[in-house]
Amino acid sequence: MRDPSRRALLRVTTLAGLPRLIGADRRRFPNLVFIIADQHSGLALGCAGHPVARTPRLDALARQGVLFTHACTAGITCGPSRASLDTGLHAQAHGVARNGIPLSKDATSIYTVLKESGYSAPAEHTHSDRKEYLQWLTSLGYGEVTDPIIGPKDKAKLIPMPYRFEVGRAGMSKAHSLDAFSLQAAIRFLEQPKSDSQAFGLWVQLHGSHDPYVVPAPYDTMYRPASLPMPPYKRGEYDSKPARQKRTWQAQGADKLSDEQIKTILAHYFGMISQTDSLVGELLDKLSEFGLDQNTVVIYAGDHGDTMGYHRMFTKGFALYEPAVRIPLIIRAPGDLPRGVRIDAAVSGVDVLPTVLDLLGLPPLKGLHGRSLVPLWDGRERFGSEEVFAGQGDDKTDRIVMIRTPRWKLVRYAEGGQELYNLETDPAELDNLAAEPKYADAARRLSRRLDDWDRACKNQLENRS
Repeated sequence: MRDPSRRALLRVTTLAGLPRLIGADRRRFPNLVFIIADQHSGLALGCAGHPVARTPRLDALARQGVLFTHACTAGITCGPSRASLDTGLHAQAHGVARNGIPLSKDATSIYTVLKESGYSAPAEHTHSDRKEYLQWLTSLGYGEVTDPIIGPKDKAKLIPMPYRFEVGRAGMSKAHSLDAFSLQAAIRFLEQPKSDSQAFGLWVQLHGSHDPYVVPAPYDTMYRPASLPMPPYKRGEYDSKPARQKRTWQAQGADKLSDEQIKTILAHYFGMISQTDSLVGELLDKLSEFGLDQNTVVIYAGDHGDTMGYHRMFTKGFALYEPAVRIPLIIRAPGDLPRGVRIDAAVSGVDVLPTVLDLLGLPPLKGLHGRSLVPLWDGRERFGSEEVFAGQGDDKTDRIVMIRTPRWKLVRYAEGGQELYNLETDPAELDNLAAEPKYADAARRLSRRLDDWDRACKNQLENRS
């Protein structure tokens, strides 16, 4: 990754210099369909080698383009990570430190770039209007519904758990799920007459495999809990981890989960991923049916992952373990780029915006933390990012930052506590080496780089303000 400390004084470019690519010239540029699935861990893909997750349509998409097996989120919750996808910047520089903080209206993002470049873009990364969706369910005869994921509780089959989040079968069919509702809105957009002289950008936001772990039939029984292997855990490991982790583990009731219950949650998590896979397939079929697939860049990405039962924990936001850090990133593009490419080098969510601009033939933006991944895809470059950073939060009890190299991962908590893992010998991150004297030099070196990165990002935000 380029060193942000060397670019601390650079500002994100404005749009004044971008050409308005309209009229006949616009025909040379492809459309964009950007599908983002919430909380889909990049580990849980058949094409990435997962032994259980069934993702045939995403596997097929990867065979038609490129799969980045070690793509990492730039944040650990929804808002910061999506803002990094959209801006090519880390949280300290784009200002979305946590969920609930909107991206500044004057920020340069993929939406503003496409709009200024003459693209027709219907929406940003937002879920469907939940109020409208719940009203639609009521009109279908479901009765009063208050939760868009669970649906009518009298028709749902929830499994008793000591855990904070519900687990089980949703009270509506797949065709009436929130994600199906979102998909139909996307299809209606594709069905609209399109100008030959104007390309479009379409964002499809899916709830995906986000908690609660509730999914319509038949996906709730697609995976048998008894057949699933137990995710990695080491008895007593939280005693050597930062206090926030153990506090969250206990507060959510995860410390009371039995092995059988962990496997049951995991089975429903995989079921949610398989439902997402099926819905993505339906959208890709429509692109083909409407004759749009030959001139459309398709991106499938997650905003962040899920702890996926590792360390006897699910969801995200309390730690930066690999299942929560890694995101799916699959890209298909028109033209002569090679097909069926698998890239195992580490890349980041901040690389998505510069990659999109490259694939669409739009001018690059200065001051971004990411870089285009096209040179990796076409073989001009061989190596990814030697250092990948992630972080969010801006107050005493919320801030977490990470540096990840091919060998090491260092994570720091502002409230206190630090983690150091050797990813080569301990890929499951069970043994925290931060307090081991023999690894003190490695910890200090990584900590200095983390400080440099953090300082440079904050300076960039201040210089923009």
